[in-house]
Amino acid sequence: MAQKLFPSQQEGEQIYLVVREHWFHLLLKILVWVLFAAALVLFEQFGQAALPSLFLSAVGLVTLLFTQVYILFLVLSLFLIFVFYYLSIGIITDIRVVDIHQVGLFDHIISELHIDKIEDATSETTGLFGTMFNYGKVTVQTAGSQERFIFENVPNPAGIEKMILDLYEKNSNFARDTTLNTDIAKNTAGDNS
Repeated sequence: MAQKLFPSQQEGEQIYLVVREHWFHLLLKILVWVLFAAALVLFEQFGQAALPSLFLSAVGLVTLLFTQVYILFLVLSLFLIFVFYYLSIGIITDIRVVDIHQVGLFDHIISELHIDKIEDATSETTGLFGTMFNYGKVTVQTAGSQERFIFENVPNPAGIEKMILDLYEKNSNFARDTTLNTDIAKNTAGDNS
């Protein structure tokens, strides 16, 4: 048996697409991280010349402690940026759409939507960067208790929307043909009696 990509994956379930947040959004988060890292570098480079009293005696030990804790938080935040990016995925299979959203280091939310419960799917690309780099939002309307199923900042939102609607059409045609064939078989069996 092949390794399962997500916990409730069924035997023989075909995965069509695994999608993560667009790389541009990851880059934006890393750029913000770089700004905080640059602040530390600037403090180390120019702080001693501008504020020498911060680096002397007991105050210097507190400053050293502060910079070490700051470095610890920088490393931890970079790790969390990668973990949230890597573990938050959307999966489209032949029978359902699955959204795995990592909300904390040890906390995630898994939402599933069966293809036959879909009422509508829309894609939305907004802004200059969304248009330039072809990323946006895909919203799937459902008939169930969860009204909307949203994939944020995904690459090629129009392609994902088309794939979901094509799978819905394929699934509904299969269900309609199966029901039609069952009805024909019952009518034929009834005519032979």
